Amino acid sequence: MAQVVLAGGFVLDVRTGVRERADVLIHGNRIAKLGRPGDVRTEPSASRIEIDGHTVLPGFSNNHVHLGWSGMGWDGGPTGILRDQALHDSDGINGIKAAANLRKSLRVGLTALRDLGMNMSGFDAKDALRRGLITGPRLFIAGKTIMCTGGHTWWCGHEADGPDGMRTAVRAQIKRGADLIKVIANEATPQYTVAELRAAAEEAHTFGRRITAHASIPQAIRNVVDAGFDSIEHGSHVDDDVLERIVERKMFVVPTFSPRVLQTERGPARGMPAEVAAARRRQAEQTPPGAFLIRMREAGVKFAFGTDAGSPCVPHDEIMGEMEALLKYGAVTAPIDVIRMLTINSAELRGDADRLGTVEEGKLADIVVVQGDPLTDVHVLGKVRHVFVDGQHLVCNGEVTDWYSW
Repeated sequence: MAQVVLAGGFVLDVRTGVRERADVLIHGNRIAKLGRPGDVRTEPSASRIEIDGHTVLPGFSNNHVHLGWSGMGWDGGPTGILRDQALHDSDGINGIKAAANLRKSLRVGLTALRDLGMNMSGFDAKDALRRGLITGPRLFIAGKTIMCTGGHTWWCGHEADGPDGMRTAVRAQIKRGADLIKVIANEATPQYTVAELRAAAEEAHTFGRRITAHASIPQAIRNVVDAGFDSIEHGSHVDDDVLERIVERKMFVVPTFSPRVLQTERGPARGMPAEVAAARRRQAEQTPPGAFLIRMREAGVKFAFGTDAGSPCVPHDEIMGEMEALLKYGAVTAPIDVIRMLTINSAELRGDADRLGTVEEGKLADIVVVQGDPLTDVHVLGKVRHVFVDGQHLVCNGEVTDWYSW
């Protein structure tokens, strides 16, 4: 197996927040050794990459993406609205979008993606990665999102009603190969009863899958907590008793600032109707984004990183805006908090922190090298120079390499 040494840089321990000078030896698909510069022994054939002044980090994760959506336009934009893409794009077009989005994700240091549903393109992309047809981040697929008949985004998901219908829908996603399950718990109002949500959670857990929910209003969050879900997408204000149970059960929240922030900034230039843009601005003035997240953070809730990539105006290589918003609106207080969301918290959310999420001997070699010290400036996380996934050197000197094999 090939050996690669990352020499002369610093390694960041994301748990302690300590950045120390060390060389890193990658052997095959594992981190084989961390040592003081010059102390790491290698085979004569080992490759050596000089990274003086750079920082070695665990690979980044985006835990809320829609691989089959482009994230480029609004109504009338160059790729059409999401509903049009979902209903009318062919399997071939969806596959091309997914492949392009994998490449974009790699370039910004993303070594793992949690795809939360749209069409079958996520499964196809994962199969292409398994076959070695393309290279890219690890994929964790939810299959089709489950929602009530006519519910939020019904046009791209699996409609199901009643406890038995929920069990059938969960089983259908698992049959296709889903790694986790996602349910839409609300739009403007709750769209499932606790009994329906509990049936979905029980079925997912029976088959060893975690389950998450689009839950963005207080009653929907209460419902998914009552039902035994593992995590919450988006989030909202919650009552004290609900917040206490979220903390006790160690439920993760994936905040996803990006749609609200980036759509407000970029939407008008990309076809957003003027009245929608004005309503967004009023909402931001009346309710500052993320006020509820400060309360969650202070209570001890853990956050994992996610952008809702693929939503209008949220392309898959746009992750810095989310990091900036997390700090600007007080969801986190320092760059190390953002780094933990991108790395160890993401691994804990998925349940694979024994293999991923930190730079440690014996762990899988999913590694990002950035230029500078990200503890002092979060924007350093955007200066990605090298990316390794499972020991494969997929981004070299800032450029994606060996993306496809044909």
